[in-house]
Amino acid sequence: MSFDPSTVTTKQLRGFGWLMGGLFLVIGLWPLVVHGTGIRIWSSVVAGLWGTMALVWPAGLMPLYRGWMWFAEKLGWFNTRVLLGVIYYVLVTPISLLMRVLGKKPLHCHFDSEKSSYREVKAARTPDHVVKPF
Repeated sequence: MSFDPSTVTTKQLRGFGWLMGGLFLVIGLWPLVVHGTGIRIWSSVVAGLWGTMALVWPAGLMPLYRGWMWFAEKLGWFNTRVLLGVIYYVLVTPISLLMRVLGKKPLHCHFDSEKSSYREVKAARTPDHVVKPF
């Protein structure tokens, strides 16, 4: 699925502008809030530009939005194929092999030819158990 610029609405562009403006505003105000030092002027100016563009002329954000969507597609491809593959084969597979060697079965799932069903019957609860759940 690729990005189609003809389907982008003004609302999406405005939301993109507000999001990026907010992100740069957080970057600009971070030193003030966390460390008690001065704000980052450059980031605050960029945040103001993004917010102004989003408010006044959202269509002007289209080239930036298009570039951001291109980057997002590449990042999504990398995440789904490379990062998740590495996590699966480096983390999940060795853990499962180790558990199999040690004989651990956390779900207690094993075939039993004597059973007619694996259903576990639970005791019925009274209706007032949801009155004060916490």
